[in-house]
Amino acid sequence: MGLNSMRKARAKGMRKLNLKSKKLFTVRLDEAVIRDIKLLSVDTGKPISELVEEAIAEAVRKHGRTEVAYSTTATEAKKVKK
Repeated sequence: MGLNSMRKARAKGMRKLNLKSKKLFTVRLDEAVIRDIKLLSVDTGKPISELVEEAIAEAVRKHGRTEVAYSTTATEAKKVKK
């Protein structure tokens, strides 16, 4: 399966997502980072947006913040800090 075929398959899967619950969030990234996330997306079969969400959630946890969007309560966040 070529890269274009994989992109088409991924795009078809993306149409199934409920985009009403998603918001557009634009950032500027180095070309190398963009290349890496695209390749990771192809390798894992996950949409880029899902990989970015995972990375943000991990960064939020790393810095001890409460993840409201991911249904983490303040009590759970305190348990993680201990």
